[in-house]
Amino acid sequence: MENLVAPPPLGPELASGKWKVHVRDLHGNITEENVSGKQLWSMQNRRVIVDFNRKGQPIKDSGGLLGSWLGSFNYDFNSLPINYTDWRKVPHYRKDMAWQVIQRKFWFDDPIRRKKYVISTLGNRCKDLKQRLWRRHRKNTLEESLVARPALVPEDQWRDFVHDQFSDKAKKMRERNIKSRSKLEIPHALGKKSLARKAHDIEEETGIEPSRAEMFIASRTRIDGSMICEEATICAEKLKEFMSQKLPGDMPSNDAVAQVFGPEHSGRVRCVGRGPTPSKYFSSFGSTTSNLEMVEMKSKMKILEDKFDIVASALQVLIKSRDIRFQENENGGNKLASALEVLLEACRDIQFHENENGGNINLATAINMLHQVSSSI
Repeated sequence: MENLVAPPPLGPELASGKWKVHVRDLHGNITEENVSGKQLWSMQNRRVIVDFNRKGQPIKDSGGLLGSWLGSFNYDFNSLPINYTDWRKVPHYRKDMAWQVIQRKFWFDDPIRRKKYVISTLGNRCKDLKQRLWRRHRKNTLEESLVARPALVPEDQWRDFVHDQFSDKAKKMRERNIKSRSKLEIPHALGKKSLARKAHDIEEETGIEPSRAEMFIASRTRIDGSMICEEATICAEKLKEFMSQKLPGDMPSNDAVAQVFGPEHSGRVRCVGRGPTPSKYFSSFGSTTSNLEMVEMKSKMKILEDKFDIVASALQVLIKSRDIRFQENENGGNKLASALEVLLEACRDIQFHENENGGNINLATAINMLHQVSSSI
């Protein structure tokens, strides 16, 4: 990992294309630049700032560059060997060293928080690479496959990798994967763009965060406006039907996507992308709802406080009235009782329920009545 200047020789994802990103130097100066993946490898003491959305997913061009660069980094077989059967079995020290390299090229607002996502993505890129290597270089027999080693893969790693691929465990795993792919959810039309980046583009254009149903439709729609396949068209129509029937207060976990495709699989959320889990994703909506309820409750409490202030003012009017004697002025006592009844009626209605005339009970009217009564007694 000492060589941080030259990109790994097998970095096809970095072959072309530039990304508009913000670059930060050692002094904290930030500039906007168009940077390619290969240029990023040669950058010294300058890092690309990675943008994240509210769900903790990389977005904008910086997110695209990060994903592309990670796809090249995993070709560094000395740093990330392919003879581990599972990413979870890769030693922590290797992942920590990889994270150090990543942080020399990218600037994160909260490194501790972002590390888990980035390292998980790197593991997924390594898995994809091993699958590509096996598809391109596998032969009918173990011996033939050993001979077909790619030049840039170390011999010991390729030997372990091939032996693992010919094991019964690996064969059963491939059979399960083939079976799963036969039931694979409808392919998308985003190419290498992530769902998170697509969702951000839509929000930038419309000012509104797209729903999961809207993301399904957008991600299955080609540039010319057509759907990617007939099944996608059918599902999109079903989603639109459920979206038109949505009522305020409907639970996010029972949205149009859940109605059409059923409950979520463990560990991921459909039409959202890598990162958010079902528990965290749907609980975030509950948190938002709770916040709204708290705001509404505080508003009602403020209304109640205002009404008590008015009641206090009304009582002060009574206290300042001269020589109020109910027994001496029966007519005045009746008027006073009537005014107090109106005042109490107004104070009971904390939520401003409308009266028979369609308007709200007016507390000022009650106070005026009290003024009139006090002056006439």
